[in-house]
Amino acid sequence: MSQQDYEKLERELYELRGRLRELNLRIREADEEARRFAEKRDRIHEQLKPYREKLKSLREADASKREELNKLREELSERKKELKERRSRLRELRAKLRKLRGVREEPEEIKQRIEEIDWRIQTQPLPREEERRLSNLLEELHERLEQVSLKLELEKEVEVLEAEIGRVEEQVEALRNRIGELKKALGESFEERKALREKVQELRQKSDEWHAKYVEARERLRRLEAEKILLTSRIIELQEKLEKHRRAEEERRQRMIKEKLKEEARMKLASGKKLSFEELKALIEDGEPLEELLRKG
Repeated sequence: MSQQDYEKLERELYELRGRLRELNLRIREADEEARRFAEKRDRIHEQLKPYREKLKSLREADASKREELNKLREELSERKKELKERRSRLRELRAKLRKLRGVREEPEEIKQRIEEIDWRIQTQPLPREEERRLSNLLEELHERLEQVSLKLELEKEVEVLEAEIGRVEEQVEALRNRIGELKKALGESFEERKALREKVQELRQKSDEWHAKYVEARERLRRLEAEKILLTSRIIELQEKLEKHRRAEEERRQRMIKEKLKEEARMKLASGKKLSFEELKALIEDGEPLEELLRKG
């Protein structure tokens, strides 16, 4: 390798080391930037937790309300059906009572008259016509007694039915009120969940933005680290080349020194001068026999 090539490699190595220092700085900056972006993203994730937990709680509560609402609607349907049947029965009874509105006597009065007529027929001798008239009257009184008894039974049944209808109507009203409360609560929950979802979406969007920046920084960091690997490899390669050249130059210099020393040693031997230890060592290492050297010395 020429001196010019060597200097060229040294200049390249110097430039590469400068680029490596700059690259390390950029890597630290990219790593710090990625860390900051990740921290901001993670802080938003922490902010999201209470909103998500509240949403989960509301969804569970709403599911329970909807389940109750469905059961109440089924029960309301049954109560309304029951109410319809009882009202239909009430109309039938009232229709029958209207046919008996002319019946105004008390059953005790009719019973007393029946007993009186029956007693008279049983105890008194009566003309045939009078007995027939009384028998017909007795039959008529029995029919009137049946009508009065029927009217009383119908009125009692109407009274019981009206009370039952009132009770069912109260149940229907209570069911409707509870259904209304649940629907209102579900409506309010819907609005609350809507606001929470919007907040979650807003925070998630911010989180995604920071995550995108984090990914971008990590990608930039990856490229810088890949560039550093290539740069470091080239630096190592140049260092090895320069070191190899320096070793070769040092070996060449040492050889020249040694050759000069041997040359001086041979000149001394030729002139009969004594050799120094280093001169003697140089000649021996070069393969000169010790006996010959001593003889010459």
